[in-house]
Amino acid sequence: MKHGVERGNGVISWIVVMLLSAVLRASEVESRATRASLTELLSPQMGKDIVWFLRRWARTYLLVDEKLYETISIPLSTAFGADTEGSQWIVGYLLEKVINNLSVWSSEPELANDTVELLVTLVEKRERANIVVQCENWWNLAKRFATRSPPLHLLSSPIQRTLMKALVLGGFAHMDSDTKQQYWAEVLHPLQQRFLNLINQENFAQICQEEAVKQEIVATLEALCGIAEATQIDNVASLFSFLMDFLSSCIGLMEVYQNSPETVNLIIEVFVEVAHKQICYLGETKSMRLYEVCLTLLQVYSKNNQGRKRQDVAAEEDQYQDLLLIMELLTNLLSKEFIDFSDTDEVFRGQEQSTSAARTVSAADVVLFGVNIVLPLMSQDLLKFPSLCNQYYKLITFICEIFPEKIPQLPEELFKSLMFSLELGMTSMSSEVSQLCLEALSPLAEQCAKTQEKDTPLFIATRHFLKLVFDMLVLQKHNTQRTVAAGEALYTLVCLHQAEYSDLVESLLSSQRDAVIYQRLADAFSTLTANSTPPAMDRKQKNAFLRSLEEFMANVGGLLCVK
Repeated sequence: MKHGVERGNGVISWIVVMLLSAVLRASEVESRATRASLTELLSPQMGKDIVWFLRRWARTYLLVDEKLYETISIPLSTAFGADTEGSQWIVGYLLEKVINNLSVWSSEPELANDTVELLVTLVEKRERANIVVQCENWWNLAKRFATRSPPLHLLSSPIQRTLMKALVLGGFAHMDSDTKQQYWAEVLHPLQQRFLNLINQENFAQICQEEAVKQEIVATLEALCGIAEATQIDNVASLFSFLMDFLSSCIGLMEVYQNSPETVNLIIEVFVEVAHKQICYLGETKSMRLYEVCLTLLQVYSKNNQGRKRQDVAAEEDQYQDLLLIMELLTNLLSKEFIDFSDTDEVFRGQEQSTSAARTVSAADVVLFGVNIVLPLMSQDLLKFPSLCNQYYKLITFICEIFPEKIPQLPEELFKSLMFSLELGMTSMSSEVSQLCLEALSPLAEQCAKTQEKDTPLFIATRHFLKLVFDMLVLQKHNTQRTVAAGEALYTLVCLHQAEYSDLVESLLSSQRDAVIYQRLADAFSTLTANSTPPAMDRKQKNAFLRSLEEFMANVGGLLCVK
């Protein structure tokens, strides 16, 4: 059996080597044609296919970490493993391929994008990056990009963003301190210096709308997104400090470009990427700094858009983009409550200041301020955008789960808007959105149970939701995808409103004229709550209720469905 596996691995290795050889031959033909100025005879699709293969091959077979495998192909390990001439040659060749493609095919966005993604593959693993940074071509590429040399400056914004990501990842390869300092001086410092020189000009307010100036601002913002996307656990400390120097300046740009929706969106996107990639690694002090600058960003956005009416289709599209990005930002900040590596990782040890001082801004402050912006603007027309709708309901569900105590503190109109949104999502949106809304109800009911206050708007709202969930499970067509969420919501609501639940059951039974259906329902409801009488906010009782609910739905689910 062992020999059979070895023979099978040998055959696969042979096939991989043969495929690589064939693709490299085709690649070399393409390269020679471009050097001979015969580009017009080449197909961009062929170049795209070559890069597609090379990227996937490099990710799978180039400099494989042999410690992760019990057995590994000896031919592949010998040819492309660590400390082999083959691996050094192929890395140099692939890097040259990237540079050649970016020079020749900069006007072909799909091919250029795949080419830059190949570059990311070469540097995203430290073992490959260590070889890449030894190549002179790599340093030439970094210098050309940092100085906006043609044709790199002609690449589309998303491709420039990915190229910056690759250059930053490469900067954390193994280099001596002097070399590393030189690298950052040639890659990041020109970006920072050019940006500061531009925005600090006395006449910046007069020239800011000039096309060349706007292009420089957009290029810088795209680069910042790329830097954030390059964040890894071993470089987050350096990148966070670098990016924080930019974020305050970006807020200032919100004022300057408030009438330029594309630029505003890109500014917000920088914050979105920083929060998305870095928040999980930040300790309390660093997190607070990020919360503070995000809160300032939202305050400026709110001020700039206060009373602004957007009525035409283009304006609605702009608002859609604004709100989607703001909700992504708030959701990313909330993710700190779920994914937090700061307690176990030491990336900021020695940099954190004392956290004994009272916190000035928390995630709750930022998120609730953001909700004050988002809720009044969320119309039913905007909810027709699927991505916006899903992000909106994901956000309000997170808020209800993480900060249920903050919901009763919302201003009256915002509280009503939130409750209406939950009802609309449960009754009129997709199954996924309906499930999110049901998941939001349990923590709200539990919050009411903790406070024991029975005259609050939230307590009254949960009583209304009890009937909605009851009708959903008993009177509507059975939906297995949301049964568990609906069951958990129903149980917590029943615990809170036991008398109202009994009234709903009695009203339903009294409306039955068929004795068989009446008895079947009465027996099912009796069994449903038999193991949780009286119902209490107890995990064991809730689990027993959910098990009984499965039997309940099997017996009476769909029996009384409203057509």
